[in-house]
Amino acid sequence: MNSRRFLAGMMTLGMVLALAGTAGAQESQPRSFDDEIASGPARKQPGFRWRPEQETPALQLEHAQNLAAEGRRRKAARQYRALVHTWHDTPEASLAQRAYAENLEERGKYIGAFNEFQYLMDYYSGLSDYDEILDHQFRIANEVMNARHGRLLFGGFEAPERALPLFRKLAENGPTWERVPEVHFLIGWILEEDKQYDEAIEAYDELRQRWPGNELASSAAYGGTRCLVKLADTNRRDETSCRRALSALAGFVTDYPDSPNSTAATAERDRLSLRLSTLYYDRASYYDVIAKRPESALIAYADFLRQFPYADQAEKVSLRMRELEAIQQATPDGSAM
Repeated sequence: MNSRRFLAGMMTLGMVLALAGTAGAQESQPRSFDDEIASGPARKQPGFRWRPEQETPALQLEHAQNLAAEGRRRKAARQYRALVHTWHDTPEASLAQRAYAENLEERGKYIGAFNEFQYLMDYYSGLSDYDEILDHQFRIANEVMNARHGRLLFGGFEAPERALPLFRKLAENGPTWERVPEVHFLIGWILEEDKQYDEAIEAYDELRQRWPGNELASSAAYGGTRCLVKLADTNRRDETSCRRALSALAGFVTDYPDSPNSTAATAERDRLSLRLSTLYYDRASYYDVIAKRPESALIAYADFLRQFPYADQAEKVSLRMRELEAIQQATPDGSAM
């Protein structure tokens, strides 16, 4: 009986150790797209899970490279990672860290790859080409942005917002990088697609203000304007939103007359101008016809003519104002009936 219990206990222990070894062999992935990016990677430490198969970092690096050359990429990834954990401060560790990040990228492990390139940047920045790392992270962020998810559901769907924390980290990593205006533009576009219009406007405006001569400045200006139009369309009877959008549209047409978006901006300006004039007219008509407040109606009609002197209702409003003024003069108390 005791021997059977001993054997059962040993089998249980063996299963636990086997599961632990399997978990350790897997490349770690962040719990979400931005958890690990937000917190920053902790320094890798030696441990049972990361035992190298060679005695020195030079031999371990060669061993991992040979595995990769043989097409055993998962095995190579584990050995690159073991080198970094065991001999973190050696020159070979920076080479292994980069090779591990590239290994994950090649295998489509994009979030893990992005984070491993971030680790390379954080711990081995002096030993790596900074711009090349940014190029890798940019390509990865684009892959995530354009990836299709849930392919079993009618061919899948795109979720570009999943790339948002990656592009934001890129903007932080390379504030003077040559492609950072493009990064800011994509941040704005993703936020716009996700209907976060106020934040999208901020991203577009930052690009336009920091790099006014960049080829994307015009597109960013129109992107911010487009978001204001969408906000105005969401709140169709909000005069403030409508006026903000109209002001932005007028500014865009003035600042970028040669833009391919100028025609569309002009059409949107005319459409919103008609809506705003209708709001002004409806308010004046309410005071006149419904509320029977001629003095308020005269003020509102005058405001309408001042703002929209060429509107279709302008002649009708002028005639009605003269009628109200005549009625006021004809009544003893100076007000219309």
